[in-house]
This record gives sequence, structure tokens and C-alpha cells, in this order.
Amino acid sequence: MNNTTTRQVIIIGHGNEALNAAIVMASLDKPVTLIGQADDISATLDHYRFERQLLSLWDLYTKEQKIRVFAHITPVQEGDCFASLCQADFDRAVIWVFMDMLTEAQLAELPQLLTSPHQQIILSGLTQIGQAHDLAQQFYSHWVYYFPLTFMKDGANFSSMLHPDVVLIGEKTPNSYTHSQELLFFIRHAEQHSVADITTVEFSRASLMTMLATRISFMNEMARLADSMGVDIQRVQQMMGLDKRIGKDFLAAGWGFGGRALPAELKGLIDTFADNQVSNVLIEAVQVINEDQKELIFRKFWRHFDGFIDGKTVVVWGAGYRNGTGRTTHSAIHPLLKLLWSYQIKTLVFATNTAFELNQLYGDTPLFGIIDNPYQSLAHADGLFIINWSELQPPNIDYLNQVAVPIFDAKNVISQADTERLVGDYYGIGRGKKV
Repeated sequence: MNNTTTRQVIIIGHGNEALNAAIVMASLDKPVTLIGQADDISATLDHYRFERQLLSLWDLYTKEQKIRVFAHITPVQEGDCFASLCQADFDRAVIWVFMDMLTEAQLAELPQLLTSPHQQIILSGLTQIGQAHDLAQQFYSHWVYYFPLTFMKDGANFSSMLHPDVVLIGEKTPNSYTHSQELLFFIRHAEQHSVADITTVEFSRASLMTMLATRISFMNEMARLADSMGVDIQRVQQMMGLDKRIGKDFLAAGWGFGGRALPAELKGLIDTFADNQVSNVLIEAVQVINEDQKELIFRKFWRHFDGFIDGKTVVVWGAGYRNGTGRTTHSAIHPLLKLLWSYQIKTLVFATNTAFELNQLYGDTPLFGIIDNPYQSLAHADGLFIINWSELQPPNIDYLNQVAVPIFDAKNVISQADTERLVGDYYGIGRGKKV
């Protein structure tokens, strides 16, 4: 294969991963064409406006025409041909397809369009095990790869792509990845990498992501026991993290996991077990624990007031599915708000990164409001819920003591030392009750 650093990269997709891939390729001085629906691309940029680096680089590279955007995905309309790109452009380009951004019909059309036996095709996205392998077999080209972006981190997407923790690459043809300059770039900058056949990489991706989800649900289950026995789960997780066989990551108890990747991975793996008629107990339990955990902090609130919660006012800090993100997908904020509203409770939310998304979802709800300062309205609130905390400074304990509002900390944001300083009631996850 004859690869050069100036070879065009055509990226098909509209999500955060696709846009960041386009930016990274453009930063390597590769001409990039992004093909996706215009409304979907705009929505992604709106939802990720908190990532200033993403937006500034996107604006720069699109203005300089290093990234060209074509708002079409299917070439079936006469004269369209991927928004006037000719077949020769496809033949000479590297095609990077984000599978989970396309419909089944659109995916089925790709092998009919990309017919060159010399074409390099990179497949990405969270799909059911075997889907990437099956699609790869439909292409004439032997140069097809599966590249899951498991290393991407919301809030630091661009930097995590430049310096990935672990890179996994699946090959249609053994030992062909060395001919892909794009994949070699990620390998060179990764802490660890591994190459195998596509199905093995799909299986490894699903196993890796589900293991992370399992660790979180395990700690949340132990946190419930810790609550009943008066044990601080944070001290437990610190001790567990000292053992090299376990490590310290993904041991924090809280309201569970959210986002797009882990819940989708879990559901896909459960479906794969069912499709292959293999029994599955553990992974379904992980899913059940996670969904129930999102309502746990509300139940602590309900018990604190012995059920007399109608018509109260609460402040909520944070809304993202993790610290630093501007997305609320599968976040505990959604079941919490709906439970509170069912009791006619006014909710005032401080969430700078997610304010845009929350206003889109709930802006017309009479009981919902956005506040610009975390301490705004606390003096008149009946309770404070903490979903997460993305501010640079930790919560102001001195001010919290002035208002003495009961705190329901779904992410154990307030440190053990600071909980000892609180004069008001405090409820965390797996930390007992501080009164």
C-alpha cells in the first residue's frame, strides 16, 4: 500500500467521536472531509460547547478548509455522489466510518459504494459483537480495520485522542495495520496497544467496558452494606486500591454510571448473550443495580423528612453523567428530577456545563430553574442534592454551615474531613448518616 501523510481522510458520522477524529486528522495536516447530517453536526457542537478546545479547533480548521463538511450520508440520489465527491476521491482516500452514527440501511449501502480492492476503511463505534466483522467481510478491500475509541473521555476528548491509554485494533487481513498511517499514529502515542482479528477486538472492547461497569456496580452494592454498618466506603475503596491486582480506578461509589458508552455496551452484551442462547446473570445484575442506584439518593431524602416532602424547594449541584462533561445522557439527574416533580418540589439546578442541554429538555417545566451560582437560593432551600461537582474549588463548607441545609451527596463529593466540619445533616453513598 502506498500511504502518504497528505492522503485524504473521509469521515462518515456526526457525533462527538467523529468530530474529534476530524480535528485530530486535520491537526496532522491531512485533508479531511466530514460527511454527516447538518442538523446532527450542529447539535453535537451545541451539546459540546463546554469543550472550548473542540469548538475553537473546529472553527479554525473549517474556516481554513482543512475540514470540509458535506451534509449528506447516502449517495443514492442522482448526481449526489456523497455531495458531489467523485468515486475517484473515495478510491484515493482513507474512509473512516462511525457505525453507530448510521442507520442499518446506510451501513448496508457502504459496501456498494466503496468497491475498490485497495481502499483503506476504518470502522469505529459501539456496536453489537460481530457487526463490525460482518460489515468488514462485505467490502472488496482487504484493508479494513476496526478501531474502537474506548479511550475517549468526555471533557477531555481531544487530549485523550492525542494520548490514548489503550489502543485496540482489529484487522480483516493479518499484519496489515502497518500500512495505515492513521492507525500507526494512535499506536505511537498510546501507552498500550494490541492488534488482533476484528471479532476478538469487538469482544475485548465489550469485555473491557463491561468490566468497568461491573466494578462501579460492585462498589455501589458494597456501599449499601457500608451504610447499614456505619462504615465509610471511601476508606474501603482507598484500601482496596492499594492492592495492585485491583488498582484504584473505577472504585468510587456514587449514583452509578451514565453516558452513552457504558449503558449501550451493557445492553448490547446482554443482547449478544441472548442471541447466542448463553445464560447471563452477572451482567444483568450490574444493569439492575445501576438503575436502582440512581434513585437511592432520593430515598434518603424521602426518609429524612419522613415522607413529608410535598411542595418543598431543593437545590441540585451538577447534572452531567460524570465530572467535567456537558452531557446528561443516563445521568441520575433525570430520574431525580422526575421523582421530585411528582411531589411538586421546586428544583433549582447549578450546572454550568450542562445548562444548555437541561434547558432544551426541561426549560418549559414550571418547577425547573437554572441558577448561576451554586450557593444561590440555598438559604431558602429545604435540601441540597449533589450529582457531581466540576468546579475548580471544593464546596465552601463555611457557607454550607451558615445555611445548615441537609445535604444529599450522590457522588460523595464532600471529603471525609469536611463532613466532620458540617453542622447540618449529611447523607452520602456508603458513608452512613451524619447528624
